[in-house]
Amino acid sequence: MTCTLYEEQLSSYLDGELPARRAARLEAHLKTCPHCQAELTALGGIAGRLRAVSSQIEVSHDFDRRVLRAFGYWHVTGWQKPVKSYLKPLVILALFLLAMMGAVWHFFTRPLGPPVPEPRPAVPAVAPAISGMPAPPVQEREER
Repeated sequence: MTCTLYEEQLSSYLDGELPARRAARLEAHLKTCPHCQAELTALGGIAGRLRAVSSQIEVSHDFDRRVLRAFGYWHVTGWQKPVKSYLKPLVILALFLLAMMGAVWHFFTRPLGPPVPEPRPAVPAVAPAISGMPAPPVQEREER
């Protein structure tokens, strides 16, 4: 690894967030690299000053909420009262209106009164032939 990669890990090393293997490699590198030693000392000084100053500052109980609101994360945290969804009632209303339209369509498109039976085709009535006698001629009706 180059010094640039080690420099990126210095802050995590100071905070104690580096895994043991990486911390051991970084410590071995720090023993041989004066540049990284100077960077670590500078970061340690900054971190120490921040800790000293932060112990003197008192923040209000809703500081974190105000910061989150300022950055637009207020709704993500779950602190905000959930917004009532009107989607479910709208879907129910839409289904009800569709059912009503279907009922109206059904009752206004069907014919009024009793159903009219379908006419049956005319079947000529012919008496069965007596054996030995010819069948009478069938007169065909003219269709209108």
